[in-house]
Amino acid sequence: MTHADILPDRASRSPSARPRRTPAARLGSEAEVIAAATRLADSFRAGAIERDRGRLLPYEEVAALKQAGLFAITVPRPFGGLDVSAVTVAEVTRLLSAADPSIGQIPQNHFCFLPVFSFGSVEQAEFFYGRVLAGDSIGNAHSENSRKRAGVYEHDLRRVEGGWVVTGRKFYSTGAIFADWIPFIGYDDQQRQLMFFVDATAEGVTVLDDWTGMGQRTTASGTTVFEKVFVPDAHVFPYYKAGDSTRPTRLLAALIHSAIDLGIAEEALSDARHYILHNNRPWIDNPHEEHAQEPFVIQKFGELGFAVRTAERLLRHAAQEIDHARANGGAEAATQAALAAADARYACATAAVTVADQLFPLTGARATLEKYDLDRHWRNARTHTLHDPLRWKLFHLGNYYLNGVEPGPRSLI
Repeated sequence: MTHADILPDRASRSPSARPRRTPAARLGSEAEVIAAATRLADSFRAGAIERDRGRLLPYEEVAALKQAGLFAITVPRPFGGLDVSAVTVAEVTRLLSAADPSIGQIPQNHFCFLPVFSFGSVEQAEFFYGRVLAGDSIGNAHSENSRKRAGVYEHDLRRVEGGWVVTGRKFYSTGAIFADWIPFIGYDDQQRQLMFFVDATAEGVTVLDDWTGMGQRTTASGTTVFEKVFVPDAHVFPYYKAGDSTRPTRLLAALIHSAIDLGIAEEALSDARHYILHNNRPWIDNPHEEHAQEPFVIQKFGELGFAVRTAERLLRHAAQEIDHARANGGAEAATQAALAAADARYACATAAVTVADQLFPLTGARATLEKYDLDRHWRNARTHTLHDPLRWKLFHLGNYYLNGVEPGPRSLI
């Protein structure tokens, strides 16, 4: 059987035949990257509440990110990219997530999977990095909505002449509906993980906007359906190389998730401050004329500010450790980066949920009115922090510091 027998018109298609569009901007420095992210975040903030209330997908906003060149910031320099630091990736994510954490989460898989192109041939890397520089983005479709252990897939994946054919149904497809390439994970005959990059315009690909989570409502983290989709060999990469402890590419995932949580925490704290200063009236027993002068409010706000600032410092430290591990290339550097990433993830997640929750005892019942939409912070924090269980990060940290056991190469620390 050949792929022509299954999809006779797919064989003649080429990714190079993708419709042309205005080339994405080329950002020349990390300072330009931060400036672009700041500018776009400021514009995204204005529509965040409306998008949250209506589950309105941010098509225009994601297109603006592509056009600004922000999806290309981690392309390696040998392939024409800027290859920004992990510190800058975290800062871009924090800025976007403070404005709208759904938008901040959409590029997460893009940045995490983009290094996979370097695991293939030079020709593969040149093609895909070139597409990203032109404005393409990567989504994802590597999870399934089943009770099987993560990494066990029910899709039907078959080897055919010149490539593979996949049929299956995926979930948590964050960013896929906006993406040009939709990757999923499968196994070769040696049970090694491969990553397959599906052309989003290929026959048999359907992305559904059926995400109904209470938070992160506009990430489009719903269903992707593959129906006899052909994936040529040139679009398949040895993803098992990402598990090598000396190549800490996976650490970007934890770092970006932490930055999303920090953005939520910062915005929630900022909204709490604004509400306290401009909307609250003093409680009966408050000896002061302003709610903001109540000692208990001041104390709690100090605790929340401390949690956010601590999370911010741990996030920056984790990013610096990842940059050091990338430059150093050693296993020990990768381990220390993983531990730092776990610290940041726990601190940022805790700060996001805590601030988003304590916002209401500090402000009162009127703050729950729909017109303020302040509950979006808690819904977003509670939903996003469930991405991977924090209890296992504490386990890995404890097992390392107590028993000297390093996390395994596939552990999501």
